[in-house]
Amino acid sequence: MNDVKQRNMILGIILICVGVLLFLHNFHIHIRDVLLLGVGIVLFSFYFIKKKTGFLLAGIILMCIGIAQFLYSMRFIDEDIFKALFFTLLGVAFLILYFVKKQVGYIFPGFILLAFGIYFYIMQIRFVDKEVMWPLIFMIMSAAFLFIFVFEFQRLGYKPLVVSVLLLLAGTLAFLTVRGIIDKKVWENFWPVLLVTAGVLVIVYSLFHKSSK
Repeated sequence: MNDVKQRNMILGIILICVGVLLFLHNFHIHIRDVLLLGVGIVLFSFYFIKKKTGFLLAGIILMCIGIAQFLYSMRFIDEDIFKALFFTLLGVAFLILYFVKKQVGYIFPGFILLAFGIYFYIMQIRFVDKEVMWPLIFMIMSAAFLFIFVFEFQRLGYKPLVVSVLLLLAGTLAFLTVRGIIDKKVWENFWPVLLVTAGVLVIVYSLFHKSSK
């Protein structure tokens, strides 16, 4: 795209944004309530002009945050739903970037943030007992890493699957502890043993890795 077309595109985007802001003002919608959304749309539009990933990343993230902020400021959602929607939209934003750019770095925040959003949404449901259901975060995060494993097995191997299984195991143990099936006192001795075992494994791995050179 030549310089003249770029300047015309930028001018057109600015005029559209100013017109939209004036239109919203007529409906008594404050600019601060849609500012992030507007900036996100502008940056997203610049991506198609400049073809730079930074505009795409910043645009999608700001649009998602702006949508959540706008819905909250207009009283369409409460604070709990806002938190869930915020993380969900951010996760969706990174997943969009992942599927567009095919870069593995976007898939981790995508599924992890989406998992937090789902967890916060479940926990704000009235009949959900938060003191009993908090270990659900491990289960949802386990599912997130399972999806990462499915989509990126070729590049990441079995590492996300291992993390998924460990999170599932942690969630199961947490649920059993909350339900009283496992005595909480068990964990007083478990953590020191776990740390010692982890230290030994690190030392053994370091020695083995060094000797293999």
